[in-house]
Amino acid sequence: MLKGKKIVLGVTGSIAAYKAAMLVRLLVKEGAEVQVVMTPAAKEFITPLTLSTLSGRPVLSEFFKNDSGAWNSHVELGLWADAMIVAPATASTLGKMAAGIADNLLVTTYLSMKAPVFIAPAMDLDMYAHPSTVHNIDKLEGYGNIVIEAAAGELASHLSGKGRMEEPENIVKVLKDFFLAGSELCGKRILITAGPTYEKIDPVRFIGNYSSGKMGFAIAEECARRGADVKLVAGPVSLPTPHPSIERIDVESAREMCGAATSLFPSCDAAVLCAAVADYRPSVQADRKIKRTSDGMTIELEANPDIAATLGKAKRDGQCMAGFALETNDGEENARIKLQKKNLDFIVLNSLEDKGAGFACDTNKVTIIDREGKSEYPLKSKKSVAKDVVDYLVKCMLLMMLFFVPVTASADGEEMNARVSLNASKIQGTNTEVFSMLQDALGEFINNRKWTNNIYEENERIACVFNFVVNSYSDDGSFDCSLMVQATRPVYGSSYNSILFKYEDQSIKFSYRPYDRLEFVEESLDNNLTAVVAFYVYTIIGMDLDSMGELGGGEFLNKALTIAGNAQNLGDAGWRAGSGKNNRYTVIDDYMNGALEPVRRLMYKYHRLGLDTMFGNADGGRKAITESFGLLRKAYEDRPMAYFTRLFTEYKVDEIVNVYSKCTPDEKKEVVKILSEINPSLSSEWDKITKNNN
Repeated sequence: MLKGKKIVLGVTGSIAAYKAAMLVRLLVKEGAEVQVVMTPAAKEFITPLTLSTLSGRPVLSEFFKNDSGAWNSHVELGLWADAMIVAPATASTLGKMAAGIADNLLVTTYLSMKAPVFIAPAMDLDMYAHPSTVHNIDKLEGYGNIVIEAAAGELASHLSGKGRMEEPENIVKVLKDFFLAGSELCGKRILITAGPTYEKIDPVRFIGNYSSGKMGFAIAEECARRGADVKLVAGPVSLPTPHPSIERIDVESAREMCGAATSLFPSCDAAVLCAAVADYRPSVQADRKIKRTSDGMTIELEANPDIAATLGKAKRDGQCMAGFALETNDGEENARIKLQKKNLDFIVLNSLEDKGAGFACDTNKVTIIDREGKSEYPLKSKKSVAKDVVDYLVKCMLLMMLFFVPVTASADGEEMNARVSLNASKIQGTNTEVFSMLQDALGEFINNRKWTNNIYEENERIACVFNFVVNSYSDDGSFDCSLMVQATRPVYGSSYNSILFKYEDQSIKFSYRPYDRLEFVEESLDNNLTAVVAFYVYTIIGMDLDSMGELGGGEFLNKALTIAGNAQNLGDAGWRAGSGKNNRYTVIDDYMNGALEPVRRLMYKYHRLGLDTMFGNADGGRKAITESFGLLRKAYEDRPMAYFTRLFTEYKVDEIVNVYSKCTPDEKKEVVKILSEINPSLSSEWDKITKNNN
């Protein structure tokens, strides 16, 4: 999950700087490249030599390298990194970051950073609780940074309270979860309602409420970050929606919101109804401003449509729906009534009785209630609450697939339904038209080309994602991109899509100019970009067919293997055989190696005999999946250094943990033993199976 990731670690002048050494060690152990940037004050607490030795890279601290005038480019660091972590972050550095005071290399690098930024504060409890610190943290979160809250415990002052920098192991977990979660809702369409509604009395007055929309917008951002296509129906708020996967539909009244939601919901996989919808509206809306009189005024109200109840009645099998309940008294009882009456799968309860929760706050304290019980969460930022809610949503959608949702679905999906994106945010000062043209050309190349001789329906195409990130670009048309490719397959009897294949290609070098046609000839490879794309298309088709019939994808997997062999002359490191590094050649060579034939057989047993069976026979399907892990172990024993066995467990880890959420202790023990042998680096994830007592 962190292998190959480029991480900038910012270290500031805190006693907690000693933890940076362990953090660097853990990141490097996960396969990340780490570049440490220290403030001058940080060097008083830990030496650059220590961090340089652990990271394997010179530590940067000053703007200039020496008296020659050479300088450490904060711009290049901002373009190079996949993530930045500031740990520990002192109160002083938080203030400078929030205010944009670029008086040292660390803050200057932060201001140039194109990648996500994680901040782990560390200071004494009174400093952490001071209004200026709270304000700065809120401000930084508002900029889109991810703040890893300080922990409580004994501090350097020998006082006890909140202010300890989070432990390095937990920071690494946050990073791993962040990168892992980037695709778990891929291919899903999520409807979210947010903000208040205004019900007009006359042209200048309305009935409304204090909702800011922050909670709903945070949930929309979190769903989009995890790969979902989000439809956000927003009441009258001024919050931004920067994520490109969020389509915003602005409304004002409850009737407008209801109309938008009901039209969108049938095509959505899930809905989170977070809006504070007015229950009533004036029966008559004056077309002119009502003048004040001495006799007072009476307004007759009539009921607005109940959006949650309307969608609840229309909800089909396989759809997941969550609501919110803001209560002032008898909160849990009222929330459970709403849960039942409105046909919700779970409801998020918050109360105005809790300080810091409810309207116009940047924090919230919630209890998530479903038909089996409840989960209570402490007061935290609304961005953190959004993560909890979306975690619950993902779990709900998966459990529906595993145990509850029989619907008619095709199990014969073939060919490509690809969503292509090309992120060029790291590139500045050039004509952006070339990037949009390349994105469109790639989408047409993948989706409009006949890759097989099979005849297939639109709904039978393989859902997949090709996410390109431009690392460098020259005006002569030279590109260097990374690529995250992921394919899913539908699970019979459900709306759930299981990850079939997922791989991150670190570097693809190619040339492209505006209006260039993307050509591919299997017998004569002369275009690295189309060779790479065709390789992944054939790999995906082959694995999809392997999952539908035992060893069924051999024809197309051999095409991918042939491309990998013929592409050796293209000079791209990703094709290099026997380099000792894991690359696209390694992936297909492993998968098609005779010793790993059990893995190909696993694809069928895991998906067709396992997942596809679970909606009607959960125990039988899960038994088949357990047996498939026996095939995985055999492949591991026959070829322990093979890359694909580990790769499979990495992109399947969350699904596997949820599959075994409801089974006997003996089943859990057996599967944990097998998986821990194959991929011990995921031991903390496998432990979740035995710790889950459902």
